[in-house]
Amino acid sequence: MKPIINIVNQNFEIETKLKNNESIQPVERNIGRIKNHLEELGLSYHSPINEKYSLDRTDCEASIAGEVEEDKMFITKVIKPVIYQNKEGKEELIQRAIVIVES
Repeated sequence: MKPIINIVNQNFEIETKLKNNESIQPVERNIGRIKNHLEELGLSYHSPINEKYSLDRTDCEASIAGEVEEDKMFITKVIKPVIYQNKEGKEELIQRAIVIVES
């Protein structure tokens, strides 16, 4: 399973880097195909960028920049995405996101 998780992380990193580039179209189709193949294997991933963060959130490992203000913390950078595996119709968390949080 570790090699597949590494593929997910690499695909996510490519997506993240290409979002700032205007010539994403040729590669976007390939990324979509990889995502479809991962879904066929029962895997999906999610970037929690710009989502609200709380200290009791269990799907993220966070480094907090600045002061902890419970209601004002947001995920500003995602280093690794949340990865889920679909088992018998239920999503199981197999990797917590690694994120940077700011208030």
